[in-house]
Amino acid sequence: MARIFWAECPECSELFHAHHGELRNSGTELLCPTCGAEFLDTDAARIVE
Repeated sequence: MARIFWAECPECSELFHAHHGELRNSGTELLCPTCGAEFLDTDAARIVE
C-alpha cells in the first residue's frame, strides 16, 4: 500500500493528498489541484501524516 500524506495549500486552503515517498521532504514542489499554486511541503499551511 502506498504511503500518503495530506497537505493544505497555503493559498486556497484546499486539503489534498500526495505520495509520501516521492514528495515528503524531497525538495520537490507540490501542486495544488484546486488553484494551481506550487509550494514545498514545508510551506504547506498544514500537513497530516
